[in-house]
Amino acid sequence: MKKLLMLVAAVFALGGDFEDGVKAYESSQFVTAREKFAAACDANNGLACAKLGALYQLGKDILPDGQKALELYEKGCELGSKEACSGAGGIYVSSDKEKARALLNKGCELGDGFSCATAGSYLLEEKKFKEAYALFEKACKIGDSLGCQFASDLKRSKRL
Repeated sequence: MKKLLMLVAAVFALGGDFEDGVKAYESSQFVTAREKFAAACDANNGLACAKLGALYQLGKDILPDGQKALELYEKGCELGSKEACSGAGGIYVSSDKEKARALLNKGCELGDGFSCATAGSYLLEEKKFKEAYALFEKACKIGDSLGCQFASDLKRSKRL
């Protein structure tokens, strides 16, 4: 029973780091946010890794560090964070299209509309119009306005 109580307390404490990080970020306390997200990421909270990656990518109260951001995004993606998959995919877009596609496809599978729309754009470049349309439609259903626009444009183009 004592072990169970310790486990429950640990889970709440780690969840608290993430929530505290969000509150700190929202009030522009980026140093505190970074510390809290780091603690939650170390405890395998994928979304915390994504948020921490964004802080490093954007350089909030630190110098931007794209490599550190990428490492954090990749860890978060492995932990199932759609936001982290999207972030990592976005970094790879200009340097490694295959890695970008794989990460964006995973983000899409996890329910990230932007990832679906971006992955669809790769298919559009390859003239795989039906597959691209399916991803744009999925993005739109998730609520991504870019996906809706791409789906509409592709439908009007009569390439389906």
